[in-house]
Amino acid sequence: MISSVNSGLIKKARRGDGRAFSMLIENHERFVFNVVYRITGNAEDARDVSQEAFIKAFKNFESYDESSAFSTWLYRIAVNTAIDYIRKRKKENSISFEDYIVDEKNQKGDSGIEEKVISKEGVKNIISAVNMLDDEFKTVIVLRDMEGMDYKEISDITGLPLGTVKSRLSRGRGKLRQMIEKFNLKPETEGRGRA
Repeated sequence: MISSVNSGLIKKARRGDGRAFSMLIENHERFVFNVVYRITGNAEDARDVSQEAFIKAFKNFESYDESSAFSTWLYRIAVNTAIDYIRKRKKENSISFEDYIVDEKNQKGDSGIEEKVISKEGVKNIISAVNMLDDEFKTVIVLRDMEGMDYKEISDITGLPLGTVKSRLSRGRGKLRQMIEKFNLKPETEGRGRA
């Protein structure tokens, strides 16, 4: 599952080629930032946490096992670094995802909030609600419903068994629905056109 480009870069990076490691990071930089951004809820924090994750990856590169995808290994470091950051702060971040759009390509056929086409204000409320979830639920919701990852990818990144991923996703979505009701959010479905 490792591309030949990544495989070549990994071999060079293992021999101490810093440029090769930088190229590996560049290939995954945007996705890492997006995931961290959705977990931290703040672009500035996301930049800092992403950089911290890349530094951790560099320092621990010897621990990377080539039998799994480099991306999975890197995303696990990024997710764990973001969760550690949130836990350390122990306060709720304000959400500023003005440009976040619920995207049909991220929908995988699950019953969940992602099936709705929602107004911009509704999206802000949902993301605020996601940010208030406990880390264990927030992480799987971000990876599944916002990033469109499948259960196996989430399991690999979080290190959780597949059953636990599904269970946390189901429970997290239930808690999210309760919060949305608490916000009095009424998602608009396509064709209903409410301002």
